[in-house]
Amino acid sequence: MPKRVIKVAVGAAVAVSLAMAFWFEPENLTVTRLDVQTPDWPSTTAPIRVVLLSDFHIGGLHMPIGRVRKIADQVKRLHPDLVLLGGDYIGADALRRGDERLRRNRSDDALELDGIKALGALEAPLGVVAVMGNHDCYWDCQGVKDALSKTHIRLLQNDSLQLKRKGGDIWIEGIEDGQTQHPDFPRAAAKVPANVAALTLVHNPGLFDWSSNTSDLQLSGHTHAGQVRLPLIGAPVRMSRHTEDTAKGWTIINQRILIVTRGLGESGLPVRLNAPPQIMVLTIHPGSVAAVAGRPDEWIH
Repeated sequence: MPKRVIKVAVGAAVAVSLAMAFWFEPENLTVTRLDVQTPDWPSTTAPIRVVLLSDFHIGGLHMPIGRVRKIADQVKRLHPDLVLLGGDYIGADALRRGDERLRRNRSDDALELDGIKALGALEAPLGVVAVMGNHDCYWDCQGVKDALSKTHIRLLQNDSLQLKRKGGDIWIEGIEDGQTQHPDFPRAAAKVPANVAALTLVHNPGLFDWSSNTSDLQLSGHTHAGQVRLPLIGAPVRMSRHTEDTAKGWTIINQRILIVTRGLGESGLPVRLNAPPQIMVLTIHPGSVAAVAGRPDEWIH
C-alpha cells in the first residue's frame, strides 16, 4: 500500500477520533440500566428504582444551563422513585482549581450557580438527595451549598436520611468529599438502625476502601471512567484506584457493591472518548448474594 494512502487513512482516523472526542460523544447521552442485588437488605424490601447522576461540571463547553434542563427532562421520562446526585456540579476548568482570586474575578460565576439551581428541575416521588464533590469546594464550597439550598434538593453532609415508603423504608447515608472536606462514616451511620435497607452516597469511590466505611452498597462518581479510554490500555488518566475495575459501572469486593457512574460533564479538557456521558438507572433489591447485571447502553441524541 502506498505511503500516501496510509498517511491519508491515518489522518482520517485521527480526524474522526478528534471529532468524536471533542464534540459527538460529549454532546450525547447514554442511559445505563443496572439490576443490583444486595444480601444486606431485608428480604421484605420492595425493589427501588434509583437514577444516579454525577459530575455535571456546569459551565463547561458541553454543559450550559439548557443541557442541565434537558437532562432533567430525560430523567423524568425514566420515572425513578429516587434521584441521587454524586457531586461535582460545577468547576469544569482545572486551570482555575483552588484559585479563589481567579474565581472571584470571573464574570460567569452567577451563570454556573444558576446552573446548580436548574438541578431543581429534577423530580422523583422520594425526592432528590445530593452530596458534595471535590470540584464544588475547589470552586466555592459554601456558594454551591447556598445554591442547592434554594432548591428542593436535600444535601447530606456526613448525615443520613430515612425515606419512608410502603415497600419498606430506605436509608441514605451521605458522606462529605474526601479531598476537600472531612468524611465521617460513623457519624453518618449513627442514626441508621441495624438490619435496614441502606446505601451510601459519596463522590469519590476511593472511600469505599476506608476501614471506617462498613457500607455494603456505595454509589459514587468522580472517575468519569477516565474520560478518555483507549483500546488495550483503558484510561491513561485515572482519578481513583477504582477507575478501571468500575469502568463497566460496578465492582463487587467481598460481597460489597461499589457502583460508579461515568458522570455527565468533563473536567479539564472538554473531551470524552469511549466514556460517554451517563444517566445511570439502578433497580436495587434484596437477594441471597451480591450481584449486578447490566444492559447495553441506550444512546440518546
